Amino acid sequence: MTSISRLALLLLSLWSLLGCNSTGVGNPGADMTVTVINDLTVEPQATGDAEQLADSQLRHAVLAFSEIRFLPCDLADAEVAVPGPFVIDLVSGKIEPAALPPVALAPHGFCGFDAPLTTTAPDVSLLGRSILFSGVRSDGTLFVLYAAMQGTLRLRPEPGVVWNDANASSVIWALRPKRWVTPTELDSETAEPLGNAQRIVVIDIERHPLLYAAIRNRIGARATLHTDLNRNGKLDDDERTGALIGEGAPSLD
Repeated sequence: MTSISRLALLLLSLWSLLGCNSTGVGNPGADMTVTVINDLTVEPQATGDAEQLADSQLRHAVLAFSEIRFLPCDLADAEVAVPGPFVIDLVSGKIEPAALPPVALAPHGFCGFDAPLTTTAPDVSLLGRSILFSGVRSDGTLFVLYAAMQGTLRLRPEPGVVWNDANASSVIWALRPKRWVTPTELDSETAEPLGNAQRIVVIDIERHPLLYAAIRNRIGARATLHTDLNRNGKLDDDERTGALIGEGAPSLD
């Protein structure tokens, strides 16, 4: 059996194991409640090209983090580290363990958080990887990025903003896997045979290095943080721009 055939069997198994249609998870009632969502729309600060995958094209978007470190604005305050590992499944809306735990706000507020990727999460869908990103392009060809990717997602406040009890007691961390790769990019990549009837684009650093690097940067760059004004665990229209309090860094390095 070829390596591509083994990958196809693994994908079929994963698709049968992972299935749900919720898009958000959270743990209300903490000093700082962080709800993670798969935002289906373009990030509010996006400029230029707003191309993204269709909802039906995305199959998996799973990330594993070793911890989340909240950075105090005042160096006299202690950094708050929430130990993991955490596995965030953006398509199903699940987090393992069950949710991000409560975070005690620093006395002088936070000025960012870091979330390092990890390959050590005990999760059946990852098996020593830190990311599973897959779907189909417009012609039905499968694509998959399944890798031990290294790096740290970093979110930082908007200019002049501090995350404190006035705006950050309940927040939405919006990630956008539909924006990690564009249909145009996928259509331009050469697919490999997969059995007698299908083809697949395996996105790794050897086969498609430029696309791999672009996706790696966009995982963080397409993320934003918003105040959850009504504490409903959803990113409502008035929170999308009017309550934007943080943006992701454009690189995982």
